[in-house]
Amino acid sequence: MILREYDNQTEWNALVSSLPFSSSLQSWGWGEVKSTSGWRPRRIAAFEGEMPIAAAQLITRKLLGPLKMLYAPRGPAVADIKYLPALARALAEQERGGVYLLLEPPLPVSEPYTLPKFARLRPYATIQPEYSIWVDLSPGPDAVLARMKSKTRYNIRLSLRKGVRTRIVRAGDADADQAFEKFWELFSATNERARLLQHSREYYQRVFAAMEQPDGAAFISLAEYQGEPLAAGLFVAFAGRIDYLYGGSSREKKNLMAPYAMHWAAMTWGMENNYTVYDLWGVPRVPSPKSHAFGIQRFKEGFGGERVRLPAYALPLSPLFAPLQKALRWRKNYLNWRVRGTTRDVL
Repeated sequence: MILREYDNQTEWNALVSSLPFSSSLQSWGWGEVKSTSGWRPRRIAAFEGEMPIAAAQLITRKLLGPLKMLYAPRGPAVADIKYLPALARALAEQERGGVYLLLEPPLPVSEPYTLPKFARLRPYATIQPEYSIWVDLSPGPDAVLARMKSKTRYNIRLSLRKGVRTRIVRAGDADADQAFEKFWELFSATNERARLLQHSREYYQRVFAAMEQPDGAAFISLAEYQGEPLAAGLFVAFAGRIDYLYGGSSREKKNLMAPYAMHWAAMTWGMENNYTVYDLWGVPRVPSPKSHAFGIQRFKEGFGGERVRLPAYALPLSPLFAPLQKALRWRKNYLNWRVRGTTRDVL
């Protein structure tokens, strides 16, 4: 296994998007997003001869003094999952002071969600959502609609029939700033109602700008009624997949079912641009009515996709690994309690 580090955005994205198991969070743009919040990205590819077998956007963050966490968000991108153990060891050697390396290979595991096992790698809690719903866009609009639950299909058509208008706005479009303002208003209001944590406004602006990149795209899907924004989502597209990262909706005119129209517009754009997977990005680990996000689960299930598990693995690199994990869990419990009055995670 030969490692090569990349410093060219176009070359990196072309390599990452060419691998069978890949993710937008391994694209160059996501590293630029995370660099604004204290992470340092490195882009390292692994080759057998001249054949690329894996590519890891490794982001590192200092924990205390020289101690660091090493993390590949929804990565590494790989040609085959069998390369994961050797790549993990090679990546760990690239950074001194790492307490542990966390990998989230973009490998969707179907029910019964049994994870592959690897020597020295421990199954571990993910940072990105562990469970999601993926909708196959490859059959085309009629088949995608036919696979949806009847109520979801009805609500899409109802919304459009009642006058909800949708539009897709790319990051470089003339009305991008206006679209972002409408997205931000709905997104922040939704998070406040649901008592969810969020980054600063500038962080999401950075996502919108940085993910419009070679071999990828960022767009906002807006659903409006007589000029009033009712639902909006911020999406990124890369390596054949569209990811629904963030979204929000208004409490006004709920009878118009605008969120359904908003998602259908994003799906339609994806099919028109040859994307084959629509990732609804996060549903509860346990689909129970007691979950804070049970309503999200039911809404996303309606689009007819498959529930998948996206695993994570940790490679401990220091005796401090175990006590650090306890401290991080305590911190997360505290934040959950402070924001929502419960230590349970949202997803």
